[in-house]
Amino acid sequence: MSHTLRWRTAFTYVAAIGLGLALGPALSWLGGWLRPPAVQAAEVAPAVALAPDSPQAVHTCTPDYIANFTARVHVRCTVPAETTIYYFATPNSNSKNAARVLSILLTAESLGRNVRIYYTSSANGSAYGCQFSDCRPIDAAELMP
Repeated sequence: MSHTLRWRTAFTYVAAIGLGLALGPALSWLGGWLRPPAVQAAEVAPAVALAPDSPQAVHTCTPDYIANFTARVHVRCTVPAETTIYYFATPNSNSKNAARVLSILLTAESLGRNVRIYYTSSANGSAYGCQFSDCRPIDAAELMP
């Protein structure tokens, strides 16, 4: 490659980068214009808050004890939900879901983080050992930041 060709190639790259830096901010409106309406609506939609009388309730749990039994994976929280609900469980019959829940719970415990547990107050998991007096089935779980 000749010396002139190298300089010409380098100049072309520098010019392209400079042009991108100069025109990028001026054309940023184009990105919003090209986005589908569903994406734009999702960006401005407020977060959904669950109503107090909603069938699905939320509890922020600090995991105290996590266990994997034959029939279920469960967690005991340091603070109860609804004054008596210390335990939350998911059945092992759906092994993929149980593995995901167990992974979230163990990660939270090892990092010292909380877990947000979504559950239905009236749900009964006694078929897999989650007693109605102090346990509720887990509908969903998420690791808190």
